[in-house]
Amino acid sequence: MKQSVRPLISAVVLLFLAAAPLSARSPAEISFGEGLEAFRESRFALAESRFQEALEGSDDEDLTAGAYFWIAKTGMAQHQLDAAERNLEYFLQTYPRHPLAVEARYQQGRLLFLQEDFDGALQSLGRFVERHPDSPFVANAVYWAGEALFNLGRLDEARRMFQTVLRDHPRSFRVEAARYRIAVIELTFREQELLELLRWSHEEYLRAVDEFQRQEAAYRDALASYRQRLQNTADADLREELVRLNTDIQVLQETLRSRDARIRRLEEQITTLRSETARSR
Repeated sequence: MKQSVRPLISAVVLLFLAAAPLSARSPAEISFGEGLEAFRESRFALAESRFQEALEGSDDEDLTAGAYFWIAKTGMAQHQLDAAERNLEYFLQTYPRHPLAVEARYQQGRLLFLQEDFDGALQSLGRFVERHPDSPFVANAVYWAGEALFNLGRLDEARRMFQTVLRDHPRSFRVEAARYRIAVIELTFREQELLELLRWSHEEYLRAVDEFQRQEAAYRDALASYRQRLQNTADADLREELVRLNTDIQVLQETLRSRDARIRRLEEQITTLRSETARSR
């Protein structure tokens, strides 16, 4: 902002110097001039003090109007935003046709931005551009509208605003800042695309892991079922073997009983033969 106001400050200072010699200027005019010089040098507290002195000691309407305007700007520079808002509104309501009123309307939009009222800033700056399309502050207004959109997360619209600065106002000192913002937005888009790709890849990975786990569970279930079938088959074979063995045992038992009976008969026959042999002797 300093670069845009320096020509105006210098012009005002020269106007004062040309209008009257130092000895002919009033104390209020001297204070006002010192305030402009301090503002140009970024000594804002001193500038505000000098503008206040000019305001209190002036009976000239133009000087009073200018003092209110510059007090508002020093308030913005020092981030005293509530005081700046009051002085800016008073200036515009009281001196709507003052030569500085056009810049004051631009400063209203910038003040809303500094207050982080980005929607309000966007509307105010848009009205300013429509109302004053030939103002030297249009490039600044478009740039700050882009910043408001950027802070609202409306990156596509913000990029178009910054591109407008480059295209329509190539000599504005906002050009480099606009280029930087465009680069940041494009980097943000690439980062979002990368994050989306990573998210998609992560989701694909999770789906693959989930599918693997499902297949592994299915395999385990199938293996358990197969093992159960093998066990059941083994049990069935064992039962058949037991039945067969029981049958064999029963057959053997019958055979043994038959043999025992035969042995007993043979023993009886032997005993009978022995008895008969003994009697024959």
